[in-house]
Amino acid sequence: MVFESKIEELKSFIEEHRAFRNECLNLIASENTPSPFVEGLIAEDLNRRYGYYSGMDPQNQAYQGSRYVAKIEGFAQDLARDLFNAQFVDLRALSGNIAGIITMFALGSPGDTVLEVQNAHTYAEKLSTSGLKVDLRPIPIPWDGVNYNIDLDKTLGLIEKHKPKLVVLGSAMFLFPQPIQEIKEAMEKYRPGSYLIYDAAHVMGLIAGGRFQSPLTEGADVLITSTHKTLAGPQGGMILTNDRQIAERIAKATSPLMIANHHLARVPALAATFLEWKICGSAYADAIVRNAKALGKALHEQGVPMVGEKLGYTESHTLLAIVDVFGAGKIVADRLESCNIIAGATGVPEELGHHGLRIGVQEVTRYGMTEADAEEIAGYIVAGMEEKAGVKEKVIEWAGRFKKIQFTVENR
Repeated sequence: MVFESKIEELKSFIEEHRAFRNECLNLIASENTPSPFVEGLIAEDLNRRYGYYSGMDPQNQAYQGSRYVAKIEGFAQDLARDLFNAQFVDLRALSGNIAGIITMFALGSPGDTVLEVQNAHTYAEKLSTSGLKVDLRPIPIPWDGVNYNIDLDKTLGLIEKHKPKLVVLGSAMFLFPQPIQEIKEAMEKYRPGSYLIYDAAHVMGLIAGGRFQSPLTEGADVLITSTHKTLAGPQGGMILTNDRQIAERIAKATSPLMIANHHLARVPALAATFLEWKICGSAYADAIVRNAKALGKALHEQGVPMVGEKLGYTESHTLLAIVDVFGAGKIVADRLESCNIIAGATGVPEELGHHGLRIGVQEVTRYGMTEADAEEIAGYIVAGMEEKAGVKEKVIEWAGRFKKIQFTVENR
């Protein structure tokens, strides 16, 4: 009886989670929902198999019985190459963070100087403070808080002074495209043979849809990413490059150093994700950016200061609201969650305030939000931050209107 009761308790947690999320307005910038088309291709049988190989070619399987495993992964790689215009794609990283760590091991050497954006995954900093004998020298990339972007002049000065071996661009709060070309030109001038890494985890879907910047075209040597967030695939990581030598070094650092078996059930669903973006991606990416801009404007008009206001609030899925007048970020986020609005607390540039919320519209867009909904959603957010009565009930009713996934091959 104890066993049966524990099983029922476990099942109840899962069902309660599903019921709660179905009644929420999810504005977490790092989450998304795959389409039924993609989820239907998560192949559970593959999670019981091994996909271990060294080098770049999935055909070089170490385990017997893996002929179809190799075909599936090769098929997914081909789709990714086509979608992202990349010659070499490695799908084995289990997350965007692991993709970054792999790239550091592949391209860095002891004593190397690394410039990296601080409001992102600081891979060199994490490795240098991990207790491992990695011995990298991380330097923060100067940041322009008001414009919420890299301070290009100061960064070019650091490149001239320190001649870094690696420069890592990207952001966990990615509002605007970053100056890839100018930074790469300075790297080639002051440190030939250095590497520019672009962390696209948050904006990879917008890149797939042609609605952000094109990092590999603009000068990045390596593109690292997760595969959920705006891309809306199964969770995992990916590394792309157009340089064979880099691809070979990435492969060597990936297996057997970091990855032995790369959780194969997700790979067919990842291939389906790439197909979906090829067919529906531009419309989805356009809708995400339009909705983000509209929500930023609506929040501003309802009295919430916004980072990047004079620049149109954002060019991505993400907004940064300044919430000092409502309270500390975590308190405000907890207040919103009590009325079924989920958004993440964060800091904001000191020139603008102290407390913020990171808001993402990619999932509500997936469920059918349009620009016409922005004013209503902003009203719920403001009312929730002000602790007005009746917000939760209105949010639950609003969430009930949006059940069917949009921008999928199933309803094109």
